[in-house]
Amino acid sequence: MAERDYYEVLGVNKSASPDEIKKAYRKIALKFHPDKNPGNKVAESKFKEASNAYEVLSDPDKRKIYDMHGHAGINNSGFQGFKSPEDIFSHFSDIFGRGGGFGDFGEAFGDVFGGGRRQPSGDMQAKLPISFEDAALGTEKQIQVNGRAIKVKIPAGIKNGDKLNLKNQGQNVGNGERGTLLLEIFVQPHSNFQRENLDVVTTAKIPFTLAALGGKVRIPTLKNDMDLKIPAGTQPGQQLRLRGHGITDYKGRKGDLRVQVRVEVPKRLTDRQKMILNEFSETLKK
Repeated sequence: MAERDYYEVLGVNKSASPDEIKKAYRKIALKFHPDKNPGNKVAESKFKEASNAYEVLSDPDKRKIYDMHGHAGINNSGFQGFKSPEDIFSHFSDIFGRGGGFGDFGEAFGDVFGGGRRQPSGDMQAKLPISFEDAALGTEKQIQVNGRAIKVKIPAGIKNGDKLNLKNQGQNVGNGERGTLLLEIFVQPHSNFQRENLDVVTTAKIPFTLAALGGKVRIPTLKNDMDLKIPAGTQPGQQLRLRGHGITDYKGRKGDLRVQVRVEVPKRLTDRQKMILNEFSETLKK
């Protein structure tokens, strides 16, 4: 099978700067990192493919050879590609760190996958990315720290930037004791939901006839789909609420799901539809 173009692998153009190449590799490496995809051979293959591309395109000399002669030129120069994730971790120690985490990428996500940032007391700091739903509803995650698997209970209602203190889960300080792991939560953005305190805000598109006549529309919530009642005469931009369907915090307080209505006006009408609307328009003038 022919090898894919390295620029295509990283999703950058041929004029990309070193910083753009590094950022592109970071995104792919995070997505297909072995710690996030245990036992997934497809993810491991993509991880190695991206690492090969980054090795070549981040090196000015290799990149020049590749731009002139493609894969054949790189292969003839002696670069045969990485054989395993361990090879990648050891080669990119400045990026992944000795433990296979994300080294200088840790500011974004990666400390939790490698050794974390060690403190003299044995305490450590790491970041954990979680989905919007997991943050709202709570969940349990298994993470790898220093080669150890740790189960972490994420409480419902946790916010972006909140920190969890995990006692005795940090660096080994001897005598069977460990420091504290300070785990900072990174809540990933959601395509449909936004958080405002304990409320969840979303939008719903409805036809103008439903806004005028009223009725029901099916909308997604954090847990499932529900019917939302649309009062007759609902205006564009008006907010409707589903009480208690927002975020519940650790104290049991519940927020609402606030739905902003977007009224859709048809771009094309049949002759009959135009006639009916014209008749309706005339009645408004009387």
